[in-house]
Amino acid sequence: MYWLAGLVVLQLALEETVCAFGPGMPSRPRKLSTLLALGLLAGLSIALCLAAWQVWAWVVPIAAYRFINLLRVYVARLPAPRLRTVTTGAFNWLIAAQVATVALAWAAWRFGFGMMVFDVFVGLQLLAALVLLRTTLHTWRHAAVPGKIETKLSDKELPSVSVLVPARNETDDLRRCLEAITTSDYPKLEVLVLDDCSANRRTPEVIRSFAHTGVRFLRGEVPDETRWLAKNFAYEQLAREASGDVLLFCGVDARLSPHSVRQLVCLLEARQKDMLSVLPLRIPTGERGGTLLQAMRYYWEICPPRRLFKRPPVLSTCWLIRRKALEHMGGFESVSRSVVPEAPLARQAVITDAYSFIRSDEHLGIYSDKPGIEQYGTSVRVRYPQLHRRLELVAVVATFELAFLLGPFIGLLLAAYLPHGTAYAAVWVVTLLCLAVTYGLVSTGTRLSSRGVGWLAMPVAFGVDLLVLHISLWKYEFSTVDWKGRNVCIPVMQVEPFAARPKRPGRASTS
Repeated sequence: MYWLAGLVVLQLALEETVCAFGPGMPSRPRKLSTLLALGLLAGLSIALCLAAWQVWAWVVPIAAYRFINLLRVYVARLPAPRLRTVTTGAFNWLIAAQVATVALAWAAWRFGFGMMVFDVFVGLQLLAALVLLRTTLHTWRHAAVPGKIETKLSDKELPSVSVLVPARNETDDLRRCLEAITTSDYPKLEVLVLDDCSANRRTPEVIRSFAHTGVRFLRGEVPDETRWLAKNFAYEQLAREASGDVLLFCGVDARLSPHSVRQLVCLLEARQKDMLSVLPLRIPTGERGGTLLQAMRYYWEICPPRRLFKRPPVLSTCWLIRRKALEHMGGFESVSRSVVPEAPLARQAVITDAYSFIRSDEHLGIYSDKPGIEQYGTSVRVRYPQLHRRLELVAVVATFELAFLLGPFIGLLLAAYLPHGTAYAAVWVVTLLCLAVTYGLVSTGTRLSSRGVGWLAMPVAFGVDLLVLHISLWKYEFSTVDWKGRNVCIPVMQVEPFAARPKRPGRASTS
């Protein structure tokens, strides 16, 4: 076993050297050293599992993320200083996690308290479900809008509102969105739609067809992809041209009722906030595809204890902000590379209690109608950046989902084969009921699914989310992430434009 331990030390030294110095090496020695480290890592993982699977089998998932980390050095898509920082940071965190896991597994195996560790783990599953349940109920209750909202302000005293819609290669969705917006009963309203360099010639035609209703057409400029995410630059151009005191941003999937703008402004004034973000309802006539992905996007905004991290929930379908507050925060220039620019703005506003997250109902009348393929594209586009593009955070979130969200389902299926299986099964049933309430509240409360289907689909939704998370990781690190025909890896990952893979002709874009 001494020779195996020696090989482990050698491999760790080589892996650390590759992460620290590989990004600055010429291509050939970098790739050869990385391949050697990858081969040793794979071979040693197998050898250690064969030697003592009770200990080393638990760290195989961590070894898989180390494998991905080395692949980042091999591909070298990022500038050398940035690549060195992210790979050495990930290596240190993953090794620390692996050492802790091996130490715990070895002690449990050597001294025979494995069942005690398992008991603690099952208890932690229940505790995590209870925390999620409490946080979900708290957020859901505080996001409620108390019926129809009135204001003491007269129509003349109400602030002017600019509804701003960025559009690229949109036709039918854009038409339905504008048909809904232009029925608004708000007295001081302007509607601006920006054609973001669409390849589809019908997009500007659709916008111009609403000119008789007062909709203004803006021709977008080509963004500098080394500095700007295209959507954020579209927001910047719209905000620059708008004249309203309040800026209301809508995606083309948003469907507003005639009274929605008035209700939002009244709520903004009644709560004395600078920014609001809306959790929309699913439009009754919308298609069913992609509801699992949409439900999980809402789930991660509502259910985690975000107050502990000072990261309020936020969504981009429909949100509004006072112009002066946006300018005070630095405008969109300050969030030019953020995949969800509303999130850092909300974090700034919540510090002074100037932000509210609200959920739509019949009185507010804000809906979303996004096709399944676009839901998939959006999930892939935002999932990895939401974790700050850090491999070690993906490992943490994936471990949490597998152990605490999917774990109780797996445990319940295997309870009959475990000692004290009845007691474990009882705990897992309670855990699953708590999780069912959290997921069911989100999926059925936003009308993404019926009550029965929503609860039964919960384990599938968790599994799909876990898969999409790793697809997002892989695409950002080793491929391209297309948004409306643009590779957002360039501004988000700060990948050099020449290092990005070219887009295949005829490939469908996602949103």
